[in-house]
Amino acid sequence: MSPISIPFYSPEESLRLIMGKWKLTGQNFPVWKLHLQNVLSAQGKLYVINKPMSRPKSNAPEEEFAEYFRFMADESDVMSILIFSMSPEFTGDLRDKFCHEVVKNVENQLGLYKHTGKLLIMQEIFSLKLKKGQSVKDHLIEIRRLFKCLSRLGYKMTQEELVYLMWFSLTKEVQDTVVYMKEPKNDVDKVHEDILASLERVPAPADLMDTDLINELGDLSCPECGSKDFCEHLMNIDQIEIGLPDAPGIFMIDCLITSYESWVIDTGSGNHICNHLQGFTRRKTLRKDRSNLRVGEGTSLIAEAVGSYSLSLPSGLVLELDNCYYIPNMIQNVLSFDLLVDQGGFLGNFDYKPFDNCESCLSGKMTKQPFNNENERATDLLEIIHTDVCGPFSHVARGGYRYFITFTDDFSRYGYVYLMRHKSESFERFKEFQNEVQDQLDKRIKFLRSDRGGEYLSDEFDNHLMECGIVSQLTPPYTPQMNGVSERRNRTLLDMVQTMMCHSTLPMSFWGHALETAAHILNRAPTKSVEKTPYELWKGKKPNISFLKIWGCEVYVKRPTSEKLRPKSDKCFFVGYPKTTVGYYFYNPEENKVFVARNGKFLEEKFLSLENTRKDVDLQVVDEENTAPIVEPEIQHSNVEPQSEPIEEVQTQDLRRSSRVRQEPDRYLGFLVSQDSGDLNEPTSYGEAVSGSESEQWQEAMKAEMQSMYDNQVWELTDLPQHCRAVGRKWVFKKKTDMDGNVHTFKARLVAKGFTQTHGIDYDETFSPVAMLKSIRILMAISAYFNYEIWQMDVKTAFLNGKLTEDVYMEQPEGFEDPKNPNKVCKLLKSIYGLKQASRSWNLHFDERIKEFGFTKSEFEPCVYTKFNGRIVTFLVLYVDDILLIGNDVPTLQSVKGWLSKCFQMKDLGEATYTRMDESKKGFIPMQHGIVLSKTQCPVSSQDQNKMKSVPYASAIGSIMYAMLCTRPDVAYSVSVTSRYQQNPGEPHWVAVKNILKYLRRTKEMFLVFEGSEDEISVTGYSGASFQTDRDDFSSKQDTIADSTTEAEYIAASDAAKEAVWLRNFLSDLRVVASISRPIDIFCDNSRAVAQAKEPREHHKSRHMLRKYHLIREIIGRGDVRICKIPTEENVVDPLTKPLARVKHEAHANSIGMQYLEANS
Repeated sequence: MSPISIPFYSPEESLRLIMGKWKLTGQNFPVWKLHLQNVLSAQGKLYVINKPMSRPKSNAPEEEFAEYFRFMADESDVMSILIFSMSPEFTGDLRDKFCHEVVKNVENQLGLYKHTGKLLIMQEIFSLKLKKGQSVKDHLIEIRRLFKCLSRLGYKMTQEELVYLMWFSLTKEVQDTVVYMKEPKNDVDKVHEDILASLERVPAPADLMDTDLINELGDLSCPECGSKDFCEHLMNIDQIEIGLPDAPGIFMIDCLITSYESWVIDTGSGNHICNHLQGFTRRKTLRKDRSNLRVGEGTSLIAEAVGSYSLSLPSGLVLELDNCYYIPNMIQNVLSFDLLVDQGGFLGNFDYKPFDNCESCLSGKMTKQPFNNENERATDLLEIIHTDVCGPFSHVARGGYRYFITFTDDFSRYGYVYLMRHKSESFERFKEFQNEVQDQLDKRIKFLRSDRGGEYLSDEFDNHLMECGIVSQLTPPYTPQMNGVSERRNRTLLDMVQTMMCHSTLPMSFWGHALETAAHILNRAPTKSVEKTPYELWKGKKPNISFLKIWGCEVYVKRPTSEKLRPKSDKCFFVGYPKTTVGYYFYNPEENKVFVARNGKFLEEKFLSLENTRKDVDLQVVDEENTAPIVEPEIQHSNVEPQSEPIEEVQTQDLRRSSRVRQEPDRYLGFLVSQDSGDLNEPTSYGEAVSGSESEQWQEAMKAEMQSMYDNQVWELTDLPQHCRAVGRKWVFKKKTDMDGNVHTFKARLVAKGFTQTHGIDYDETFSPVAMLKSIRILMAISAYFNYEIWQMDVKTAFLNGKLTEDVYMEQPEGFEDPKNPNKVCKLLKSIYGLKQASRSWNLHFDERIKEFGFTKSEFEPCVYTKFNGRIVTFLVLYVDDILLIGNDVPTLQSVKGWLSKCFQMKDLGEATYTRMDESKKGFIPMQHGIVLSKTQCPVSSQDQNKMKSVPYASAIGSIMYAMLCTRPDVAYSVSVTSRYQQNPGEPHWVAVKNILKYLRRTKEMFLVFEGSEDEISVTGYSGASFQTDRDDFSSKQDTIADSTTEAEYIAASDAAKEAVWLRNFLSDLRVVASISRPIDIFCDNSRAVAQAKEPREHHKSRHMLRKYHLIREIIGRGDVRICKIPTEENVVDPLTKPLARVKHEAHANSIGMQYLEANS
């Protein structure tokens, strides 16, 4: 006989085996931790997971070192137990971590373990049922074990609740066996003993049945057909007599453990039984020999009395129970079902038949029908295409995109996504998608499933579908659930985009690149809707995902050309996968451009190790119908017919104010370009300059100015001819400060008193062209699109270069008179600042010199010069004495710069600075929607007028207007309104100006941004007018008064068309915008104005308009422009004509190119 081997386990191995049975999987964390605590407590190592122990200092006692070494030994043992008892997903990287950190990390990862543990254990207790063949004793022990676990987690369940749970967990057979309790018990141990004692005293339920009865039931046959098997006649068992033995007086109480005073209806009881006297209306006492009643387990009970009992029901009904027995030892009151029926208390079965339609119920109770999965799936590619448009979004993506449209194939779930600037581009995107997929797959689209958005219901879209044989399947109104495939696709894409943007450091303008990347990944990821990946069903091959990278991670991209002593790579960001070429999209923050490259080193591990910044990603869809549903009402745009009665204007009553003259805060002056020269103690005359404390600085400044005069040979000394008059001269002094107000330069300028000149004698022509700001913006947009170089230069003392053709004499400069010839005057050979013809002379001289270098003046913009040499393009813009050089070839630009430096004294401009307004409150929009400014708010009394004279109203307007013309078109409307009251501004007008300053302070990081794009550069115009918003100024602002919205929009469209003609000619002269050969699209949001512009309609409503406004028809007819209808909410010209709610104002500002320049953009 072979020996029996008994395995021996060490204590640590035993603990590992115990914990290995309770491996941590996630949901069982509470139970796992309880077992872990029990196991470690039994071994005396529980302290290891509670608190770490740091290494003692070198001079610490030996006892501390011994305790520390013992802790590290226990730490090692507990760590091995943790690793053995945890699933692989929780072990991860446990290097350099203590046991308490591991447990804490798991606890943080799985949430509040106490709440989860309570939920899991309570779920297990309530779902626990006695299984067939299971020991009742083991079952009750398991319930009490779970009860103790729940108590350890802090949930105290009462003894009564546990008794209920124990009873409900038993099967019906066991409950029938243990049917009687003499009194309610809340002691769990006592109930436990009673249940086990009852099971030992009473035989099993199967043994309780008579064997003859079982045999008789086994020989049961149907009296109708004689079959012993199941038949339809046996459905009603009550019709068959099976010969059960009579047992009079015996009934069973199916007892539930409820309250002592509750009543239970019993179908087997022949009498009503009550356990208390309260409620008896009349009764009589019974003799003991006639009061015995038997219950289900054979126990005899003594009824002490019988009588009538009034039972009050919760509904208010009172039942009179006759022959109700009083038995005080009954645990519950019993209602006999048979007696209730005999007394007429039986409610028969209803024949349920549907009622006819009730119109009142249909009106008050109508609900939506449930959505069932009724749509049939496609059986082949392109059989059904799901589509939907999402947007507009609160942030504008690079390229000006605010919408996107998706196309998803129903069979494969392969999807396409296209970015759009406007909803109206949906039709073009569909044609692009249709041409691509049909040519690739050699199949035809059969069904197009979409919602009822206006972009899918246009006649153009509908006609195209009919021509291509595509059936349009539109969902019912207000049921996005019927277009579930597209809706879920949009949600999935947006969830992915927001997650990607949240983890990256890229600005929000990159959500478009993130969206395209998300769609690229989604096509290669498995989905529950199809068995294979969408890519595999679409392409017929498995996708290659080895090239996928983490979006937004840093990348070092190799430069295409390397230079000596310069880095060979640039630090960029990965932003997507190009569709038409091999490689990746990278973003270079220094150059602010996105490009395609193949060679790059991705720093993905570094990106993953970075802590999540959890920046706010506010990528929300702006409500097109009502962008500000709570704060402010929207202006209704409609075709307004002429009013038969004048509209009464609502006047605002000024608040009563103190008569004390209040000084405005100095913080507003910091935002003004034009300031009082006295603020910096600038001298107003030569005498003040040389006698003040800063005389040395002013002397040096005047010497530098005189040296420029000598270098440029501006004059020569001569005697003043007879009958001639010398022009006066003056020194102008100015301190130049930085953005903090610190003086860094003292500037002295010698100027002539040009106001003393006489026309026809010492000057003739004075006109000098200046580059229009819109021309500069056009060239900036072209430069951004083609990535041209832009250089900025300045001509020193530009006016001193102009040659005079007239004889002009000037007095000698004060303080620099020639001591040898004090009576002589300066005959000016060249122009000088202050002369009426100075600007013209300088412009003519510059024109001559720049043409010598091969430049040609633009016919449509006299201060823009062009030069073409093959593919080399060079533009030069002259703005008084500032020059912009734009081109695509650096050597050519350098040669132009060299030529200019040879002809004039040039200097490179430094970085531009700006003033701040940090102490002011923030303004959210330039002008609040609903504000009314009028002439009635102008001051009338001399006291109020004097008070407003101390306010720099005109200076503020001038400063804001310059910013508006250059880079801030979003304040155009507010400036146009406030500038009307410069002659006599009132307090409300000044408050409105300060609100504009507050808005500019809040949005000081917002600029007019020109970006490159992958699409063809093109010109698009928007036209708009605001009807009846400036009634005070109709007579002075316009030569005609529009009597309807249609007429106002028509006039605005006519002016826009004339501007488009100039723009088309100017761009044609630049020869770099190919699309300008096509008509320019002008969008107008008034249908009647669009119709009137195309051809005369409703002659009786337009016959009074001036002939010049009908020029738009001729312009459209010759193909210069094309006027189109656009929804009002998409007309970006609205901020220029009316005040808007904040959300809509910001959305339109983004549409016209106003963007925040973030730190890393």
